[in-house]
Amino acid sequence: MSRTRLGALVASLALVLASLGVGPTYAGSRTAKERAVQQQSRIVVKWQGYQKRPRYQKTADVPGIGQVDLVCQPNNTMIRLHANDRRAETQMWMAKFETKDGSDRVAVKNVRIFTYATAADDGKGGTGSQAHEGLNQRTPIEDYEKGSAYGVISQRPGRNQPGGGTLALPATSFKLTWYWERFAFPGSQYCKMTLALNTDTDQQFGLSWHGDDEAARQTTSATTLPGFGEARLRCETGRYGEQTVALQTNDPDSYMDYEYVRGEGQVGEHVDHYSDLAWDPVTGLLGPVDLPTNGMMRIWWSVGGVKKLWVLSSYMVTNNDVKPWLNVCEVAAAPVS
Repeated sequence: MSRTRLGALVASLALVLASLGVGPTYAGSRTAKERAVQQQSRIVVKWQGYQKRPRYQKTADVPGIGQVDLVCQPNNTMIRLHANDRRAETQMWMAKFETKDGSDRVAVKNVRIFTYATAADDGKGGTGSQAHEGLNQRTPIEDYEKGSAYGVISQRPGRNQPGGGTLALPATSFKLTWYWERFAFPGSQYCKMTLALNTDTDQQFGLSWHGDDEAARQTTSATTLPGFGEARLRCETGRYGEQTVALQTNDPDSYMDYEYVRGEGQVGEHVDHYSDLAWDPVTGLLGPVDLPTNGMMRIWWSVGGVKKLWVLSSYMVTNNDVKPWLNVCEVAAAPVS
């Protein structure tokens, strides 16, 4: 048989198998249906001072949660979150990286939209339906600035209600960069901001509980990550409870890199990176490793030769013995495209 005829036969067979939903599978591969649940968007704000009608703002959807704006004006630079439901507990965590006072700095920020700050809140306080994080370092805005950030946006019931266990809505990860110059010189000003968002609408990788009564019923969650394994979260109440994340997989060659980002200050003092955590043949796990009590993680899981990044936010109060109904655990994670 000629190579031409053989190639045509192979191509025809592949088309038939594809129509039947049959095809090669391997760790990290995704079917068309799986790819469809990855909702990705990208917005760019870019303008120069000589433009007659510069566009200072762009908006993107956050599936199930609301919208996010990028704003770059000569007197106002920010990322702003709008929530469809102000009664819910909506969070936009971000780790900001920039040069400040001549050194590399990082700052973990948590932009929240809520009606009930705690289980004891009477509902008269809270925020409006939007909140923001500014990107300029001082006012008036500096003439030149650049930086980057990554983060995760998530939502769960308000803190006056049970947290719901596994998230009802998938979290969204994002990557943000910004650069502007000559803001003190009208006519020659320049700004560019880029925001990329990624939501796996088929995955609810997270865990939430509000108060020790709910914690007694729901301290773990498990999420299947196609091609990788099962992500496992544990968040126990009590002074000696465990709060961890791990991946169950059957690949003995798999490994895990992870990074904590907490607080605000010089990068070398607030970013801790760990590499090449090996698979445990006894437990079948990568991990478990501790969750931050008030901060963020980046997790790289490598399975079947495919390495993928997830970003995770974590906030918890687990040892309030006097008012146990105010204990809380809120963890959310999303893949990065």
